[in-house]
Amino acid sequence: MKHFQKIYVLLILFFYPLCHYGQERINWIDFAQLDSLLAVSPRETLLFIHTDWCSYCRKMEQEIFTKKEIVQLINKRYYAVKLDAESIDEIAFDRSIWKPLKKRKKTGQFHPLALQLLQGRKMIFPTLLRFDSEFRLKNIRQKHLNSKELAVFLE
Repeated sequence: MKHFQKIYVLLILFFYPLCHYGQERINWIDFAQLDSLLAVSPRETLLFIHTDWCSYCRKMEQEIFTKKEIVQLINKRYYAVKLDAESIDEIAFDRSIWKPLKKRKKTGQFHPLALQLLQGRKMIFPTLLRFDSEFRLKNIRQKHLNSKELAVFLE
């Protein structure tokens, strides 16, 4: 029986990576990486602002951001960054340290960087912000987008 369990575990470890073979994923980066990349090689930026509790955000992540044509388009043309609007992490970006107001995560307590990036707009999730290569806001969409709508937004 012990040998069967060992063989079973080895088979799982061997075949698990094959389940994900060929699935492309978006190359999400953090703000520290974005700072460095924009300085060296400017490119448009796609920022996805979400929360843990937002079902439409999760739906976009699971259904839209996994479609091959969307993944390829984003990875080819954009630096892609995710931001949890209720994050309690300190974020270094644009020669500043963005600190959350509270040390505990709380619904409706938004990170100062998220508020700054939205430039006074209401927090609606999910929010997609598209910035040019000099990190100036080009376009914003504050709703769930299907793959066709997202493709139009990215073009």
